Amino acid sequence: MNIFREVKEHVTARQAAERYGLRVRRNGMVCCPFHNDKHPSMKIDQNYYCFACGAKGDAVNYVAVLFGLSQFEAAKKINEDFSLGIPIGKTEIGRKQNSGARKKEKVPTKEERIQFVQKKIDGWAKDAANVLLRYLRWMEFWKEFYKPESMEEEWHPLFAEALQNESKISYLVDMLMFGTDEEILDFSRTEGRR
Repeated sequence: MNIFREVKEHVTARQAAERYGLRVRRNGMVCCPFHNDKHPSMKIDQNYYCFACGAKGDAVNYVAVLFGLSQFEAAKKINEDFSLGIPIGKTEIGRKQNSGARKKEKVPTKEERIQFVQKKIDGWAKDAANVLLRYLRWMEFWKEFYKPESMEEEWHPLFAEALQNESKISYLVDMLMFGTDEEILDFSRTEGRR
């Protein structure tokens, strides 16, 4: 059995999330750590799924995304942090050594590095635009569903949020979909981390 299967047999996504600081409600719902979530939108148990941003996976994937690790490094981290004592076999070690040898053989050219970074930026921009588009659709729904019946009626907080944020979110979606690389990089440095 490999380290991934063994880790998944011993540790659920919920256990990993709680170990690394997430407070999960009894019903398994929690605010998603992978986007700016104000209302619990992630269901987490054996695996996890966020109904808002679409993030999903198991314990290994959760730790990999949370800490920016490879799947193998995440499995090793869980193994160590949960004191599972799963031996990392020669297969994994040999694979790691072989990948290091391959890296020494071929050093990527400047053009390949630029293409790699461009691909990462494009992927990030697409993912960010998709999250913002889903949020925009929710705001459109909130504007209709929570619209006050009369001028005297108090505004529902989601109706107010939709009115307040709709134009900004529309601008950000347009910029991510049609902006220059420079604009997208500037956005990722300033607002993209929020």
